[in-house]
Amino acid sequence: MVKASRVMNVPAQALFDMLIESVIYDIKQSTGKTVRPANFKKGTNYRKRIKTNAKGQKGVSVKVTVTELESPWIYEAKFEGGNDSYTVIRYEIEQLSEEGDEDGDYIQVTYTEDYNDVSKMAKPVRGFQKLIAKNNFKRTLKGMEESVKENMKLKEERAAEKENAKNGDSSSDGE
Repeated sequence: MVKASRVMNVPAQALFDMLIESVIYDIKQSTGKTVRPANFKKGTNYRKRIKTNAKGQKGVSVKVTVTELESPWIYEAKFEGGNDSYTVIRYEIEQLSEEGDEDGDYIQVTYTEDYNDVSKMAKPVRGFQKLIAKNNFKRTLKGMEESVKENMKLKEERAAEKENAKNGDSSSDGE
């Protein structure tokens, strides 16, 4: 199992929403079907091609199934290949600060990836992959935090623009 955690200064719901939007985008890219967030639930599944699987095979088709979904705390999915091999990924979000804390919304995000490889060749390779994967996941979690902050900033700017337009923005003198 690979496990990586990061403390973030973002609201749990904002991070969770971004994660689900990413999965919905993946479904659209993989199947051409549009899934609305309201229809995204535990049991949602789709097929996708992955570039390279754990065994180094290219262009393998896997079935992805959402196995646990509890907004905004848990997202878990199972990626099933052939031969009873599968990978389970899980994001768990834990609230660290009180809501409305003046220091910000602090959460801890823990990402885990667990494997069930039935081939004997996969075990030696898996140890090396775990080492690389843990560092990649830490970078990914940092990137997710930065993306959430950027999205929140853009939403605030749009809301301010709408408010200014509604109130007849008087910031320009018209001279």
